[in-house]
Amino acid sequence: MNSADASDPGSSIRLPPEAPRKRQQKSVAPKTFRGRVAAGVVLVIPLAVTILLIKYVYNAALWLGVRIVYWVSLLYSRITRMVGNGGGEDAASGSWLPVANPKWIDPAKAEWPDIVLAIILTILMFYILGALGTNVVGKRLILAVETLLQRIPLVDTVYGSIKRMVAALSGSSDPNQPEKKVVMIDFPTPEMKTLAFVTSMFTDANSGQRYVSVYVPTTPNPTSGYMEIVPVEKITHTDLTMEQALSMILSGGATSPPTLRMSTGKPV
Repeated sequence: MNSADASDPGSSIRLPPEAPRKRQQKSVAPKTFRGRVAAGVVLVIPLAVTILLIKYVYNAALWLGVRIVYWVSLLYSRITRMVGNGGGEDAASGSWLPVANPKWIDPAKAEWPDIVLAIILTILMFYILGALGTNVVGKRLILAVETLLQRIPLVDTVYGSIKRMVAALSGSSDPNQPEKKVVMIDFPTPEMKTLAFVTSMFTDANSGQRYVSVYVPTTPNPTSGYMEIVPVEKITHTDLTMEQALSMILSGGATSPPTLRMSTGKPV
């Protein structure tokens, strides 16, 4: 021990270690004019997109609804004319001209009672179509119409393709298709994976190799994408639902679940 250490009584006193200083968290709030404008734009974009989608659906329902109102009014006026005449000369001659033509509703200038009636009739029409399409009689009628469409050149190709795509994206059950509709494939490179929707499955008649046709949607617009044909053993099955997959695509992956089950063999 040095003499200086022995003579200094404070040299044997150990000071406690200095407490670590807490890092001052930096504020993530933008302070510049440009940063705050950008933050405002980011906040407004989801709301604006939602409003545009709602407006599009509303205008489509109103466009169809005003025509339903017109057709119902036209039919009602003709029935009233026939019943009012008590089966007289007009009924005997088959005259179905109404006493007064019903008012044609302009969607851009429609009043609120007409708007409410149009939307209610549109929803009622879709409900009736859905009810007819799920019973035996309705299925036979739909099958008869589809059989007729299949005999029309070009129409059969377009209608059949769109129907199969909608059925695949809606997750409807099909015994000829894999159980899970949301998969992952190596795209655009073998080192990367992307979400895809299974649309069909087929077998090579020569080799017996089974392939899967998948639709790879783009972000944030899932209506555009790519059609890929992938060997069955190359696809990765997931436990994602159609709603979860579409939410991930629309949000650019921001709404991805914290955990995900994947399997390259049988569906998980």
